[in-house]
Amino acid sequence: MLWLRKIVFYIFTLIYLILCPLIIARLLGFVVNPQTHQLVKTGLVYLSTNPPEANVFIDGRLAHQKTPLVIRDLTPGKHFIRIELSDYFDWERTIPIVGNKATVLANILLIPKQWPTKKISSQPYENILFINDDLLLALNPLLKNLDVYHTTQGIAEDFKEDITYNQTSLFSQKSIYADGQLVQLYNEPKSSYILVEATLKDKHKFLWANLNENPPRIEDISDLFTDIPHRIVWSSSNNENIYAFYPSKIYRINIKDKAIYPQDADQLPTEITRNTLPITQEKFLINDKNDLLTREWKWIRIYPKNDFDTPQVYDIAKSKPKTNMYFEERNGELFYLDDDTNYLSVAQILPYHPILNIPIPDALRIKNSDKKINI
Repeated sequence: MLWLRKIVFYIFTLIYLILCPLIIARLLGFVVNPQTHQLVKTGLVYLSTNPPEANVFIDGRLAHQKTPLVIRDLTPGKHFIRIELSDYFDWERTIPIVGNKATVLANILLIPKQWPTKKISSQPYENILFINDDLLLALNPLLKNLDVYHTTQGIAEDFKEDITYNQTSLFSQKSIYADGQLVQLYNEPKSSYILVEATLKDKHKFLWANLNENPPRIEDISDLFTDIPHRIVWSSSNNENIYAFYPSKIYRINIKDKAIYPQDADQLPTEITRNTLPITQEKFLINDKNDLLTREWKWIRIYPKNDFDTPQVYDIAKSKPKTNMYFEERNGELFYLDDDTNYLSVAQILPYHPILNIPIPDALRIKNSDKKINI
């Protein structure tokens, strides 16, 4: 029996001498490379998607959990990653993994097989104007056809057909201004007030409107303008004073007191000295600034960011050329005028639910735009 004990002792000793270094190396982040049969320092990859809860396959094997997730103990070299989610196109990339490094792929935009879009107006429009995060104004030549849309009303995660957007006419059909012709609209970003310049029975009108009230409160301030100015601005923090720029003078108009004051250029508030007139936007960085949403003539397109391969372009919808389009960041919605009907339409670009996060080691925190950092 002594010889048997010696054999068992030598076997366990051999197992200990072999496994113990491997266990220690494993704990230190080393694995055996199956190709070279040498110990190598492992890397890892962090993946998150928009929307989340997608299946991840790495080198053909299903990961232990859905996105967002961290996949550890990857040998250095190239690894093929495929991400699958029902009703979305598969996302596939060959990702380089570096030993003792973390490869971070955050907020990967998954493209739906069919873009969720819908028309939300009952009539066509000439243009749209985004007032602030909650208000959108749809424009037509007659004042009675100017409509206010509260863009955050009735939002739902799944973008069902029964979603409604609160619509209010800026001027009722019975308003004395209803048949006026729109000349120009002035607005200040983040302000719920607009100034409508219009003509009514050969008279020039300036109408001050508060869009936060329902129905909007309209005030005729035409008498406060000595002539037609070439520029009108105000501060979103002060809705009582507007500034009218004429070729050789500037006036401060106090709407509350119905008073006009001469204004020197060097006395203008800082926020008034910049050009605050609305500009048609054609490009938006979306999905946590990772992807580009843009318009090329009629086509609205998405260019998903890609650090490893040539990005693929996806067409979303056709919009009316030379009109405004606006991306509402909080709910991931794109508002535009449909090219075929001129109806106000909305496309759900990003899901409404927030991007999920999971805790990862402090060493994996991304600083600035670095994509690979030390573990």
